[in-house]
Amino acid sequence: MKQRRLGKTGWQVSAVSMGCWAIGGQWGEVSERQAIATVHAALDAGVNLFDTADSYGLGRSEELLGKALADRRGAACVATKAGNWARRAGDPPGLKSIYSIINCCHASLYRLGIETIDLYQCHVGTPERPEIFVEAFELLKRQGKIRHYAISTNDVAALEALNVNGQCAACQINYSILNRSAERDILPYCLANDIGVLLRGPIVQGLLADKFDAETRFDDSVRGKWNPGGDQRSGFLANLDLVARLRGALRPGQSMADAALQFTLAHPAVTCPIPGMKNPEQARANAAAADGELDAEQLAAIAAVSPPAAA
Repeated sequence: MKQRRLGKTGWQVSAVSMGCWAIGGQWGEVSERQAIATVHAALDAGVNLFDTADSYGLGRSEELLGKALADRRGAACVATKAGNWARRAGDPPGLKSIYSIINCCHASLYRLGIETIDLYQCHVGTPERPEIFVEAFELLKRQGKIRHYAISTNDVAALEALNVNGQCAACQINYSILNRSAERDILPYCLANDIGVLLRGPIVQGLLADKFDAETRFDDSVRGKWNPGGDQRSGFLANLDLVARLRGALRPGQSMADAALQFTLAHPAVTCPIPGMKNPEQARANAAAADGELDAEQLAAIAAVSPPAAA
């Protein structure tokens, strides 16, 4: 597994890392045994960064990741997030106090079964009072509860607010062949400020695995909006057309998912994509994508279908 430096942390992390939303159960049932086997398969394939959040399965993803890493903690960088669960639970006043964030951190530490979170992220893309997160994160660093902090956002102004003292170590960004808008401002900002970049959605919730068609129906809570009558149906169909056109950029034997991950790794600001993995086969396949790269001809073919973001 190739490794890359995660911004100002200096850590060397796997070029393809693991997103743990799926093992929380919101993409369909995942047993404890399957979740643990998936994490172990990723570790065995060289993955050393695991990204989760307190809201994934309302704590279940953190609990399962903690169990999977119980005997292998030294082999993994643990990243988790706070703020989204509290916000969705109707606790916006709590997010105006450092104590709510500190309590979220303590709860995550308990579920994960660890003493320190390696990378703690604000899970509110545009926080109303970002200074509260900065204050809480700095206190947690001094207490040894977290090592570095970050934000999950595509809003460059929110990232700047979290980086007000130059200590924001990373940003989790939504970026893929089908969504290149981050090239406009936030990726250049990260590159200029030595901020590591984790990429969510690099396979676009499975679209860039090229396994769906117009007859596909989804029964999970995330992609149900793509079904007939769903409010994202038209976008789903438009993206299916783009995926079909992207097949011409593939080399013989290359999967669309491999190309999707390698596309993100071609951007100089990117540290690692964090595709979701819900079984050992997915873990091994996604990890293997780090071994390859797209050539200039392929990148040009992709740009012809999905052009770079305008400045």
